[in-house]
Amino acid sequence: MADQVSFKTRVKDTAISIAPDYYSYYVCRDYLLISDAFKNSPYYIVRAEKDNYLHLVGVSTKLSATAFFDKCLNGTLDESDFEIAAHGQDEKQSKGSIRRKIKSLPLITGLFTDSSLVEENFKKNTVLCTFASSDGSCTLGFIATPSARPKTLLVGDELDHAKAQNLKIVLSKSRDDDKFSTVIAGKDEDLVNVYDSIKDLISEEINKKIVSLIPKEDAESGSKSPDNKNLQSKIK
Repeated sequence: MADQVSFKTRVKDTAISIAPDYYSYYVCRDYLLISDAFKNSPYYIVRAEKDNYLHLVGVSTKLSATAFFDKCLNGTLDESDFEIAAHGQDEKQSKGSIRRKIKSLPLITGLFTDSSLVEENFKKNTVLCTFASSDGSCTLGFIATPSARPKTLLVGDELDHAKAQNLKIVLSKSRDDDKFSTVIAGKDEDLVNVYDSIKDLISEEINKKIVSLIPKEDAESGSKSPDNKNLQSKIK
């Protein structure tokens, strides 16, 4: 019979195994998100940091949050580096919360697609977030100050579907770049309709593409709302 792996070992192994994915998806890249669910801001820019990872794992540690992540990333995290008891709770109380977090942790990449739902002013129990995103497998809440960073991780879909809507536009860029250069999601007509809001944030290539789709009469008049019939005809 195989030896049973302890809960603390499972937490450590999961934190180490997912750290490279978190680093490449969140720390190395920024995302610009637009959805009809967003009423307080025309868009949100997600810019996660190394020190946000600790909160997603849910353990307590005497290490700094950045040092904790670095040890996860290089595979040197030891069970003596953290405790299961956290946030004023004893180990038994914390265990359930951390168990749910490590179940969801492998699912946090790929949350920014046109099939993902987002909800602004997300609230779960005492946790308040600027918005949250879910693909049905997990829910990741963000706090924007002003860039959005991960704040809470929940298992399953915890969004209020009376308020949630799909992501309409998702742009990304390397952390080192100044402008968003990759379109992950977004129809041409949607990009045109939000052009005035994002034109200073996007690469020259995307800029040129959007401008080429704006009907000539609207571009010359400086209209911010191109005629949809003309636009759809041009796109076709």
